[in-house]
Amino acid sequence: MPALLTENRFQVESKPMSSSDIITAMSNPLRLLLVDDDPFTRLTLSATLTSLKFSNIAQAASVAEAITIAEAAKPQVAIVDLDLGEGPTGIDLAHRLREMSPRIGIVVLSTYTEPRLIGSKQQVMPDRAIYVVKQSITSSDMLLDAITKSLSSVAYISESIAPPSPLAEFGDTQVEIMRLISAGMSNAEISESLFMQEGSVEKSIARLIKKLGVKASRKQNQRVLIAQEFYRLTKNANEPH
Repeated sequence: MPALLTENRFQVESKPMSSSDIITAMSNPLRLLLVDDDPFTRLTLSATLTSLKFSNIAQAASVAEAITIAEAAKPQVAIVDLDLGEGPTGIDLAHRLREMSPRIGIVVLSTYTEPRLIGSKQQVMPDRAIYVVKQSITSSDMLLDAITKSLSSVAYISESIAPPSPLAEFGDTQVEIMRLISAGMSNAEISESLFMQEGSVEKSIARLIKKLGVKASRKQNQRVLIAQEFYRLTKNANEPH
C-alpha cells in the first residue's frame, strides 16, 4: 500500500493513490529545491515544475548555495543534478541534505545511468533517493512520479527511470581503472590515483582484459582496446532507453 506523508509522518492508506493525490495531500505548496550549475537546465526544469502546478521552487547553482537555501527554506524535496562541476557531487549534496532533514525527498538527475562514471570516490545513493536518467524522461509526469516516489518510505527505483546499466557487472575499481586508462593514464599514475600498489593495478587490468574478452594485435595494444570497450559501454549507458 502506498505511503502518504501527512504532518511529517508516514501513514498507510487503504486505497491506491495517484502521484497527484499524494502531492496534493502534502503541505500546500510543496517546498522544492532545484540544484543545477547550468542556468538553462534550471530554467527548463523550473518551467516543467511550474507546469506541474508547483509554485514554491527555490533554486541553487552550487552545493554551498543549496545548503544555505536549505537551512532557511526547509525544502521537502530536492531535485539535484549529479555533476555540479568541480568539488562535491549531487550525491554528496544529497547526503548533506539528508543529514539536515532526514525526511527530505531526494531526486538525483544525470545523463549517466551509472553514477560511478563521474569519477572515483563516489558515495552510494542515499536511502529513498531516486536516480533519474535525463534521457529517459519523456514527459513531465515522469518527473512528478520521481518526486512522489522520493517521498515514499521505501527505496524504489523504476526501471523506466533508471534502466539497467551495461556497466552493472563491473566493480567500482574496475570501472574506475577503465575510466583512467581511457584518460591516458599509465599504471603508475592509476596506482597513485587509486592508492593501490602498481602490482595490484596490473592484476586488475589482467582480470579486466579477461572479462572484456579483448585481445591485442600488432596494430592495437590492450590499453587501446580497453579504452574502446569502455567507450562502447558508456555510450550504451547514456543512450536513451
